[in-house]
Amino acid sequence: MKKLAIAAFTGIFLASSAAVIFMQTDYAKELTIKGRQYVQINLHKNWGIRLNLLKGLDLLLGLTLNSELIPFDKAASGVGFDKTKIIDSHSINAMSLQASHFHPVQNTKELRSAMLKAQQGDVILLAPGQYSVLKRLEVRHHGTKKQPIRMISSVPGSSVLKIQNTEGIYLNKSNWHIENIVFNGDCGEQRYCEHAIHIYGNADNTQLINNLFVDFNAALKSNGNYQQTPATFADNVLVQYNDFYNQSVRETTTPATPIDVVGGNNWLVDNNFIADFTRQSTGKISVTYGGFMKGGGSEGVFSNNVVNCAWHLPYQSSLDVRVGLSFGDGGTQQQFCQNNDCYYEHSGGVIKNNLVLNCINDVSIYLNKASETEISGNTLLNSTGIDARFKQTSVKINNNRIEGRIKARENAFISARDNDMVN
Repeated sequence: MKKLAIAAFTGIFLASSAAVIFMQTDYAKELTIKGRQYVQINLHKNWGIRLNLLKGLDLLLGLTLNSELIPFDKAASGVGFDKTKIIDSHSINAMSLQASHFHPVQNTKELRSAMLKAQQGDVILLAPGQYSVLKRLEVRHHGTKKQPIRMISSVPGSSVLKIQNTEGIYLNKSNWHIENIVFNGDCGEQRYCEHAIHIYGNADNTQLINNLFVDFNAALKSNGNYQQTPATFADNVLVQYNDFYNQSVRETTTPATPIDVVGGNNWLVDNNFIADFTRQSTGKISVTYGGFMKGGGSEGVFSNNVVNCAWHLPYQSSLDVRVGLSFGDGGTQQQFCQNNDCYYEHSGGVIKNNLVLNCINDVSIYLNKASETEISGNTLLNSTGIDARFKQTSVKINNNRIEGRIKARENAFISARDNDMVN
């Protein structure tokens, strides 16, 4: 009996140890997340004993998941929007002398008029104050590379556009630079505050620098002008030193992705802070992204950004899925693709030197039909890692620090080396 008891104890100990080790593996973590998502989808579909069993299983699975969030001090990070980048009076005077026309504005009416009048080389200077935007602001003229049209506030954070419409600015002309401005979604119902800026068609060489975007479903949206044949898309766009975040869960059924780019080549999204992008979860999986490029574009770059999937907005449940960065998103319908057939979603894209945090219910980086991609120098923490999906995807994943795993799905090709895989 004594030998039998020792053998039983040894068996239980070994089985328990194996279970503990297994639960620490990436596979077990993914399996637990998927299991909890299944349970939470089916909770409202059952009753009685089945409901109680599902509740118990949900509690048990929740205990096995590490749902603690990594804190992040945005103020100390030096990334994103910077209120100290003030333009002094000497620089403003120089700017006014160099401008083809100088448009100082103090209210929404003057701003709307200036944007319609502004031509190459013009400067629109916003005075401090609040500008209520009940109807989207539009532009009529292109700038040039050498003489862009600049729309700027001299004191970052002092000029606030209170957007009370589906779109704040509709930008369909090239060579516009927008700097130092706060875009605040202020709709009575969140579903109406879709985009702070909608880049449409031939808006090449747009630059968005040191702006603050708060409380939008998809603050920056870019897509093609499909009324033309072939359709035109914005190329060579710079999105740099901006903040994108929401102060509450978005009550919408539309995409909730701060940087939503469909088509276009040579985009650079650099040194931005992107956080708290989520929408209301109603009994099914809701997937949101910090930023994506898709729709057949090429040579896009995400670099030096901080993406915090859960900064101040905790997760609602395992159905609240937030992914950091993506080439491909969930795919694009063929009629909206730049390359006509959507064989690939993005080609030649680069994701480098980013910090991606707290995407606990899924991956930090997701590739969908993303050919000739490079992922390097990133730190990806508190997620399941990286997913590469479909045969069109080919990716080099080098010199990253990754908490999670690297996974090829449905014949994607991955070359990986010199990555620090964190347990």
